[in-house]
Amino acid sequence: MKTNAYLHVDNEGDFEPGMKPLIFSPGIWIDGKIYWLGNTTEKLLPREDLSIKIKQANVHSKVEFFDLYVTNHSQEEKEAKLILMQRHAETAKDQFSFVSPNEDVIFHFADKKIYLVNGMNNNGRMKQCTVQPIWNVSTERLWNCRDSGRLNYQPMAKGAAASLFSLDLKMGPRETQKSSCWMIEGTEKSTVVNLNSMLLKNTLAIPDKK
Repeated sequence: MKTNAYLHVDNEGDFEPGMKPLIFSPGIWIDGKIYWLGNTTEKLLPREDLSIKIKQANVHSKVEFFDLYVTNHSQEEKEAKLILMQRHAETAKDQFSFVSPNEDVIFHFADKKIYLVNGMNNNGRMKQCTVQPIWNVSTERLWNCRDSGRLNYQPMAKGAAASLFSLDLKMGPRETQKSSCWMIEGTEKSTVVNLNSMLLKNTLAIPDKK
């Protein structure tokens, strides 16, 4: 099944992003390799014995919420990282994106609106937050160390930029691990921060294995 909620950064296919203010693009890193999902909601990685499935949930009118299920199909324990990216659907000079250590979130500002990005799984909240020029994403400049999965840290950017963060995955044999990420849209910082706090309290309250 195809959806217009995803961006394919490897130029293997184009699609219309519609009216979404931010475009969500997930990828998975394992053993020095990064696999972007493109515009699909399911992907099988036969060489890695992994698969990933994404479902969008309706939790609030101002929230885009995604559950991501990564399955280890092998008989061995595996460690990987989800790399989750958000970028503006349209490029404008007045866009500004930055990592906020105080709130432990990422903010995007555009068209007099604020967008908060966050995520978590059973291994904790988002890690390795960075904001990169969009043209860095498909190059080695995205990485501090690709072999170990370390993103190149940059706290802020203006204009055509993408925010990225990682979630650690530690999966036993035949195990599926659920992760969640979201983008909150609003006009006031306090409103999106409060809504983010509510999501953090409720997300993964009941482990969901699929």
